[in-house]
Amino acid sequence: MTRRTVTIDPVLDQLLNLVRGLLLVLGQEYNYTEAVNGAIFYGICYWLDIPPDKAIALASQVLTTNLKVEGIQDELRDKFNKNILPNLPQPTE
Repeated sequence: MTRRTVTIDPVLDQLLNLVRGLLLVLGQEYNYTEAVNGAIFYGICYWLDIPPDKAIALASQVLTTNLKVEGIQDELRDKFNKNILPNLPQPTE
């Protein structure tokens, strides 16, 4: 699975890399897409000044496995566009 950084803030990228490194050292399984989506969710909650206990309660409703499926679909679409689409005959006008 390719690791793509979807953030635009270098500080947030460094924080995510630190979390990834800690999880690797601890031997924990993680999904990069879920980690990034979780960080973005908690960042938005912090920015909106939502209390931490309310943010944790909302997380199970907002961060679902559908996000993981969407990430997989994006990767499959990228592979299709890169590897298969150029080999298909192009329509002539």
